[in-house]
Amino acid sequence: MKFFIRQAARNVVRHGKKSILLILIGVVTVLILDVYAGNMDSTKRQLANLPRVLEVTARISTLNGSQREGMTIREDRMMCVRESEYVKDPVFTVRLKFGFGAFTVEEYKENLKHYGMGMNAPEGVSGMKREEITWLEGVDESVLETAQKVCILDEELMEEKGLHLGDDVMLTIFYYRYALEGSEIFIEPLITDTCKIVGSMQIEDYQGGWVPPEVILPLDYMREAYHSQDIAFYADSGFFVVKDPFQLNELKKQMYEEATFLSVITRAMPRTDGNALTIMDESFIRSADTLTKNLALLKGMLPFLAAIVIFIGYLCSYLSLQSRQEEYALMRSLGTGQGRSFFLLFGEMAFVEAAACFLGSLAAAVFLRTGVGVIVLSGATFFLAFQAGTAMAILALHKLSVMEMLTKKDS
Repeated sequence: MKFFIRQAARNVVRHGKKSILLILIGVVTVLILDVYAGNMDSTKRQLANLPRVLEVTARISTLNGSQREGMTIREDRMMCVRESEYVKDPVFTVRLKFGFGAFTVEEYKENLKHYGMGMNAPEGVSGMKREEITWLEGVDESVLETAQKVCILDEELMEEKGLHLGDDVMLTIFYYRYALEGSEIFIEPLITDTCKIVGSMQIEDYQGGWVPPEVILPLDYMREAYHSQDIAFYADSGFFVVKDPFQLNELKKQMYEEATFLSVITRAMPRTDGNALTIMDESFIRSADTLTKNLALLKGMLPFLAAIVIFIGYLCSYLSLQSRQEEYALMRSLGTGQGRSFFLLFGEMAFVEAAACFLGSLAAAVFLRTGVGVIVLSGATFFLAFQAGTAMAILALHKLSVMEMLTKKDS
């Protein structure tokens, strides 16, 4: 083995000009493969990061799509969305009116002056930023995901009533009951309860289509209040983010079959039933299709690139060996077998192309900022394919007659 290595190294040095030319050809080939592998790696990363770049959201509406707030979304539909493994950050709200202290239905005109909402996340208030809520120490927005008797009050309203964070406040809450058809809305009593003030809010840019809320209560607390009065619970708005947009088909099957949502039918009669679901996935699907096709095209090119590199390896090795036929014939005539001569020439080319692979990869790392994985892939592809071509060229040389080569040289 040491003899083969030493002899191959000597041959590389002895044929220095040819070796340098082969190294330059190899470096250029490696760089081209690095660009190709870099494009494929970049496309893969773009496809993997697409859900973060193009977030897919969905919103519940009435069947004709005219309303996205002030609806009646059945509780079973809401829970199907909230419990789905294909959904993240579901937000549901329910509207309410309230007054301070306890009062009877007959006294509502003097006391029922304020508007509020129940929700499971601050995003339920359109336009409100999370930093616009000041929390009681040790409390954060996760409290809205519980059924605790807590509330967030409007800052100005708290000042008006002389309330502070941590205070307990008695609220009499009324709920909205929507007529299934038409636009008639009824306001009916729900519950009188004492809640702890855990946050104050100051909404600067409210963007909702309703009166800005002056109190926010946890959604599940509101659900339990409805249940305690034997009243069917309905949410009045809902939207969510698709957890993995690559599982859109599974999500749609679950939403349309299990939750029994429908697609929007613009010609449908106006109703308050929130039974239609619109998934905003057009941009994601279009981008994913484009990237998938590009990736498939790049992967499809790999066999052709490998064949081209094999051909380059064969052609370069063949032309290099043509001028060394006498050397090969003398080596064979002195008793060197085909196997030994093959490995000697093969090892010589391996030295040259290993140097080309190293220099090409180094240039790619410095000038193209190519990642390690890309360099390894392109380097391995180049070396194996080029050496396959070299093996074919050496085997072609073996088929020539030693006597013919010596006689041709003498003539």
